[in-house]
Amino acid sequence: MIVLLLISGLFLPAASPAMCYQCASELALINWSRYGLPPMQGDSMMADDACLDDSSLSGHVPCSAPCMTINITAVGGKHDGRVIGIVRDCQTYFRSPKALPEGTDRICRHSVRDTVRNHRINVTFCYCNGHLCNGMAPQVQLRRLAQRRHPRLPNASMPCRALSLKLAMVAVWLLI
Repeated sequence: MIVLLLISGLFLPAASPAMCYQCASELALINWSRYGLPPMQGDSMMADDACLDDSSLSGHVPCSAPCMTINITAVGGKHDGRVIGIVRDCQTYFRSPKALPEGTDRICRHSVRDTVRNHRINVTFCYCNGHLCNGMAPQVQLRRLAQRRHPRLPNASMPCRALSLKLAMVAVWLLI
């Protein structure tokens, strides 16, 4: 029976690498250096304000590192808490961590900064492991996250379909 399971596992499709959404809002790209974001390493993104809305996300890239979201929110004034820019990508193009701590699916780091024009912003770098995990948080949750002092988010990773198929096949073989 075990030999049969091992042989049948060879014919199942392998789990593909995780995918990350890849997009950037117009204000994030236009004001990149003003927001004090790290230099982009050879990649150029097209501005797309659909990046601000999780339900409109479409562009994605394969990624063997954590997915990343850079969320820029206004601090103070009439736009306090408003998301003014967002970037989503595979982390390998930007900054650390190259991998998340063991047992962690999502971490965030916050930094309140003054822009070149003396506006205060909160830049939140979030990293996650999981298929398209950098696009599941609604804007309300991103705003709350930007204002939180504790950088951890609950686990919200999505399972990979290929892996789910393998597990289903193993369950069927066990029943036979």
